[in-house]
Amino acid sequence: MNELLDRKHTGMLLAVVFFATFMDGVDGSIVNVALPDIGSSFGVDTGTVSWVSITYMMILAGTLVAFARIAADKGIRLIMALGLAIFTISSLFCGISVSFPMLIAARAAQAVGAGMMAAAGPMCCVVHLPPEKLAFGLSIVTIGASMGFAIGPALGGAIVNFTDWNWIFLINIPLGLVAVPLMLMAVPKGTVPARKSTLDKAGALLLLVAIVLITFAIETLSHSDMRMYSVIAGAVGLAVLVVFIRVERNRENPLLKLSMFRRWDFALIFITLMEINMVFMGILYLVPFYAEICLGMSSLTTGLFLLSSPLVTAIFGMPLARLSDTKGRMIFCVLSGLFAVATFIIFILAADNMHWALFLTTMILMGLSWACVGGPMASRLVEHAGDEPEMASSLTNEAYYIGGAIGTALTALVFTLASGTDGIDIDSLTAPVFLSGITVVSAVLLVISASIAVLSFIVKDEKKF
Repeated sequence: MNELLDRKHTGMLLAVVFFATFMDGVDGSIVNVALPDIGSSFGVDTGTVSWVSITYMMILAGTLVAFARIAADKGIRLIMALGLAIFTISSLFCGISVSFPMLIAARAAQAVGAGMMAAAGPMCCVVHLPPEKLAFGLSIVTIGASMGFAIGPALGGAIVNFTDWNWIFLINIPLGLVAVPLMLMAVPKGTVPARKSTLDKAGALLLLVAIVLITFAIETLSHSDMRMYSVIAGAVGLAVLVVFIRVERNRENPLLKLSMFRRWDFALIFITLMEINMVFMGILYLVPFYAEICLGMSSLTTGLFLLSSPLVTAIFGMPLARLSDTKGRMIFCVLSGLFAVATFIIFILAADNMHWALFLTTMILMGLSWACVGGPMASRLVEHAGDEPEMASSLTNEAYYIGGAIGTALTALVFTLASGTDGIDIDSLTAPVFLSGITVVSAVLLVISASIAVLSFIVKDEKKF
């Protein structure tokens, strides 16, 4: 392992990690606010437009581990620089898209760049920070994303309200032009010594194919004319996943050391990390539609309300991470699930008559839920990983993005089936129809949230506090 950086370089390194995750956060939250307008622009329904988010997250999830291996072999600095460059260039193509397929293709390329950044960022923290500052460092990853999410909704709402949705992607270009030289200056050369590639190319391809096919099967199951393809995709995806597991077991240098998942505690923590992003991205996908259709809010107003959730995470994430370094991780992980449970209870009971103050409360509760994740829950995964802390640090983001992709797809599936909106354009949706869908979705997400609290309570902290 490289020598730990001094205080000055540690600050610069964390600033770069913050900035990279900030860009990802801005992009994620801006996109969700703009989904109704994107759907209307291309004449697609709520399920179809969800692919703007799903594509981004599933490609991220499918490439993240591979990029973590490449970063370990070729250097964190190189992968982070390439990631920033690809992210910035593909943002341009997202912004100038003239068709829905072109936008989805550009989003896929954008996700490749984001995957490089997501893999390299946490590795910087694990390699260069001392153990007593690990939770603080990993919380910077969440804080950066949260600040991006905090600014994104209001910025996205203003952009959509006063200009066109295309500008939500074009805004990434000046950010990228600033971030690339900053990264090259802050991250030392040779952060990780170059060595012969250990990337398991077959494993990387199998994992990507499995994630794409399974996610595709979940979302498209709600479309009557796609169900045959959904079943086939799901069956093939599961078969590919089985092949991936068999291949990985026999590799000298596997893409993913599956032995980590033989530890039941590590596996359960990974599941809770997936679940928290399932519920977070699931409800975040529907909230802009709910605010516009049921509450009569403009894009700008919706963005301002959505701002509250990540802003709360940004404010409380760092203090809670520091507390977890001394008081223990488990209690905060349990609270994460309970805050989410409270959110969906409110939606179930009051979705049809939601006062603005109650709507704000739901956003604050989700922000508190996420504030308990970045430091406490992510550090927990690293601490339960045995002798693979660097790989576990990247698996935190893997859990986030797999959870986000599946959560958004599952939410789209449940909503479309419950509301009967298959093939109905967004502009044709009525409030009663939308409410019939979001209430059932909230019940499903509530169950998942409750399991987060239960599983977090079952797993005891690895280290003594």
